[in-house]
Amino acid sequence: MTTSTSDLKALPESSVPAAFDRGHLYSPTLDLTQHALDDRYDYDYRPGDLYEPMPPAPRGDGKAFAFWARNTAGMTVPDFLGLRVGDEVTIQHVTGTGPGKVIETQRRGAVVRYPMPEGASRPYVEMYVRRRNDSGHWYP
Repeated sequence: MTTSTSDLKALPESSVPAAFDRGHLYSPTLDLTQHALDDRYDYDYRPGDLYEPMPPAPRGDGKAFAFWARNTAGMTVPDFLGLRVGDEVTIQHVTGTGPGKVIETQRRGAVVRYPMPEGASRPYVEMYVRRRNDSGHWYP
């Protein structure tokens, strides 16, 4: 998926809700969408085509969290904020930016596989990306 500069300011058509915060694109949870309904906030929000905002993760109860992670956050979706399986993206990671490929999309984010530097113990790693910055790079 190649993103032009003008596309960085548009909310994508997506299965999950989309929002901007200071130029960063993300999918808000239910508790964060309250700002979309409050006139005091300048909040750019688009409902998901297939899914409502995800409820926040339960805290303090390991079994409830595991159930939420597996059955709510881990649900496979057709796309995450417009990213689809097979899309090529630029990711922001600890050592800079680099290419990656979307290998799975879930309600909680997209799983991206990216190459490791030569000499690393394995040829690639995978990480969830949940946000895109104003330069078009995806990050956790």
